[in-house]
Amino acid sequence: MDALATMVENRFRHLPVVDDSGAVVGLLDIGKCLDDAITKLERAQEKSSSAAEDAVKQMANVQGAGNAQAAALQQLLGPLMAQAFGGKSSPTLRSLLAGRPATIVRPGTNCREAGMIMSDARKAALVVEDGRLVGIVSFKDMMSRAIAKELPLELSDVTTIMTPNPESVSPDTTVLEALQIMHDNKFLTLPVCESNGSVV
Repeated sequence: MDALATMVENRFRHLPVVDDSGAVVGLLDIGKCLDDAITKLERAQEKSSSAAEDAVKQMANVQGAGNAQAAALQQLLGPLMAQAFGGKSSPTLRSLLAGRPATIVRPGTNCREAGMIMSDARKAALVVEDGRLVGIVSFKDMMSRAIAKELPLELSDVTTIMTPNPESVSPDTTVLEALQIMHDNKFLTLPVCESNGSVV
């Protein structure tokens, strides 16, 4: 988890692993680290959830409640016990992104200006037209579709290098669900949009 924190804080995709003599013995990939972290969080959540359920059942048995009473007690206290045992659900993207503006460019923005905006924000740019997401421009898009092809950056519209109609998720998606989607699809960036298509 320390390596994952280092990669996230410093925005590294890879982190060399060195031995005591300073020789490189491996290379960590953030995707693999995230997958491992997700697996650990899911296991912890399952254990917490089952511990809460077991506690409610034990309490019902100690009180001598009948089946109907035990079921009612479990329904009433189950969510409270799950929270008490830390089995509450992962935060949503809405809560995570609150107060953090998205990096947005409009169609008609040239590639140089988009690149400068992305560089300043240190993240990919969402291409938004009339309040709706129409594309995304990643650093990889900038390098492989503009720089490598020697496009004139000041004269090339960002829409010529963007990935059109990217997959997006609801702001009510949990952080764990979003990480899993990103891992499964090998996404480095996942736009978050309301049901009407507006970017969060």
